[in-house]
This record gives sequence, C-alpha cells and structure tokens, in this order.
Amino acid sequence: MRTFVRHLALVVMVALPSMAAVMIATPAVSSAQCANGDWWDSEANVCRPPGGPLPLQCDAGQWWDPTGNVCRPLGVGPQPLACEPGQWWDPTANVCRPLGVGPQPLACDNGWWWDPTANVCRPPVVPPAG
Repeated sequence: MRTFVRHLALVVMVALPSMAAVMIATPAVSSAQCANGDWWDSEANVCRPPGGPLPLQCDAGQWWDPTGNVCRPLGVGPQPLACEPGQWWDPTANVCRPLGVGPQPLACDNGWWWDPTANVCRPPVVPPAG
C-alpha cells in the first residue's frame, strides 16, 4: 500500500505542472465572435440577435426589470418618478429628463412594452387574453 501511495504521489507531482501550464496558456472563454450583428450574452454563453435583452418570464405579481435583468415583485425596484411637466422618467438611469433628451419613450400598442436599450416596442411576454 505504501508503494502505491508513493507512485500515486509521483504521478500527481508530474501531472500538476503540465496541467497548470495548459490552464495558463488557454484561459476560459468569456466571449465569442457572433455572426450577422448578433451580440454575446455572457450570462447565457450564447450569441443573441440585435435589439436588446430578452425579457424574462416572470411569475404573476412580478415585473421584469431590464436594467438588472431580473424579475421583481410589484412595487419593488425603480419606481416611476413624479416628473414635472415637460420631463419624462428615464427608467434606465431612474431620473427625470427634459423632453427631447436621451432615448424617447415610444407610444407602444396595448400590451407591448418600450425597450429603452434598443428604443423599440417589443411584444408582450404573455399575449393579452381576448
């Protein structure tokens, strides 16, 4: 048994330097070359089409916060500010901005939501009943 342990220790000592050299020479992949204007989603490790983050499927009583890409309970997270006339609430920065400054909210159809990162209207996650 003692001989086996010595041989095992010798094999480990010989293998460790070569394994360390490989790890140093080839770091982990943190991005990829995406085709056709797609962008790299580092959280999901996939290429995604252009147009901003994909909304999460949140449970009832929750809303998707695109700035943190998380589902939050209703009433939790950045709340719309009571902006003065001539200003609009920018949810990405949680500030009131003068009209015409920054990305302007679009008048999206009923059930659609404005994606400020891409400045487009996106379809609802769950289609409205009816």
